[in-house]
Parts: sequence; C-alpha cells; structure tokens
Amino acid sequence: MDTKSTEAQTRWYAVKVLFESVHSGDPLPDKSDADDSDDNLKLFEESIILVKALNESQANERAALHAKKGEHEYLNAYGASIKVQFVRILHTFELNDDELTDGTEIYARFIHARNENTAMDIIKRYYPEAEYMD
Repeated sequence: MDTKSTEAQTRWYAVKVLFESVHSGDPLPDKSDADDSDDNLKLFEESIILVKALNESQANERAALHAKKGEHEYLNAYGASIKVQFVRILHTFELNDDELTDGTEIYARFIHARNENTAMDIIKRYYPEAEYMD
C-alpha cells in the first residue's frame, strides 16, 4: 500500500475527552485539613487530544487509546491515592486545515440558546471559571 496516498487521505481531528479523578484511601491524619477536604466533591478534567485519522470513527479510536495511555495514579498532598481514569469521548471536531500553523482552529462547538440569553448568560452556564478572568 502506498503510504503517501493513505497519508494524504488522513485529516486532523480534535477529540474532547473526559477524565475522572477517583479517590481511594483516607488522607493521612497529620495531613488532613477539614477546610481543604470535602468528601462530596469530585474532580473531572476535559482534555482535547489532537489525532490524525482517515475518518471520525478512527479518530475516536485513536483518541481513546491516547486517553487510556494517559490514565495514571498518584498520591495527593493529603496522602490519599488518586487514580485519573478515562471516562469517555465527549465530542469530535474535524479540523478544516490540513497543516497546523499559528492560529489554526483546533476545536469549536455551537451552543444553541434562547433569544433572551446574553453572552454573559452563556459564559455563566458553560464557562463559570471565565467569569473571573477580566
């Protein structure tokens, strides 16, 4: 098979994946801080993985493999074990450009909203961390 023809058919995809940090074990007594630990909180991470693939299905497979390789375990500052686990693919976006250069858009999504919603309403709902970035 001609690798140049296969490579020419591949496209870049940005694949958004979700990770979950799963806590196990109790924090060390001397490291425990009642103000900093809350058993009712969970931590999730969105990550965008860039892959080159023939189609969206293959892009998802490749991104899932990369995400699974990214799973890891560590001890946090309180001595509790944290395992970062791949949960699922959230969205796949085919890039419009074949060549990655400065300014290439690597991810986009459309957000449908009611006419009465303002840009600030959207920011508060989907990007609450951005409210504090003025």
